[in-house]
Amino acid sequence: MVEEKFTEEEKNKLPKHVGIIMDGNGRWARSRKRPRLFGHRNGVENVRSVVNSAKRIGIPYITLFAFSSENQNRPEEEKFGLMKLLEEFLKRELNAMIKDGIRLRAIGNLSELPKFAQRMVEQTIEKTKANTDWNLTLALNYGSRQEVLEAVHSYSQQTSPNSQKPNWEDFEKHLQTKGLPDPDLIIRTSGEFRLSNFLLLQAAYAEIFVSPLHWPDFDRSAFLEALKNYVSRERRFGKTSEQILPIQAS
Repeated sequence: MVEEKFTEEEKNKLPKHVGIIMDGNGRWARSRKRPRLFGHRNGVENVRSVVNSAKRIGIPYITLFAFSSENQNRPEEEKFGLMKLLEEFLKRELNAMIKDGIRLRAIGNLSELPKFAQRMVEQTIEKTKANTDWNLTLALNYGSRQEVLEAVHSYSQQTSPNSQKPNWEDFEKHLQTKGLPDPDLIIRTSGEFRLSNFLLLQAAYAEIFVSPLHWPDFDRSAFLEALKNYVSRERRFGKTSEQILPIQAS
């Protein structure tokens, strides 16, 4: 079993929330001389594998960067194909999500998605909202800068001009990720070293792992490698190593 690859000490250090920037579907397809949607389809198939692995290992929150607001600039044919894949995936996985206790959430501006995709996302969210054990969040038509601007506006509408400046605990309630813990680990595939407007505030203290693999090739063993790398790191949150692991007196 996958979880047997972790020691008890490592299990205690596993992340609670993993965000994944699923990159490289198009390049994966191009390397095989196939159309981009072939890569996207194989990328969607890989989602089930990684989500099931996270569930098996005991990671309760997964957030997938599925479609960015900047992706709206892509060709209409590709965008339509991506939305049909999304609809197909949710239709196929809905019963399994209900059975396995997986709750679906979505962040991003869903109103700009095609109506059929909006309906399927909303229906899945509604039908899985009672689940509490495992949480899958899809970032759809999502951009962190726009999210922050909307949060600032929302916060300002609920406070007076003379209010004290907000603390993080107050402000985060106005973000789209309200109710979710901040990500502990951000994984990006395809060897790109950037966050691409993904959870910029929430990932302030997240560890970042970059895999050279394109997303369709990022299998269970690659996910395990990312987790192994994470548990080997020392997370200090601004403190010194000595504050975290006090030196024992001889």
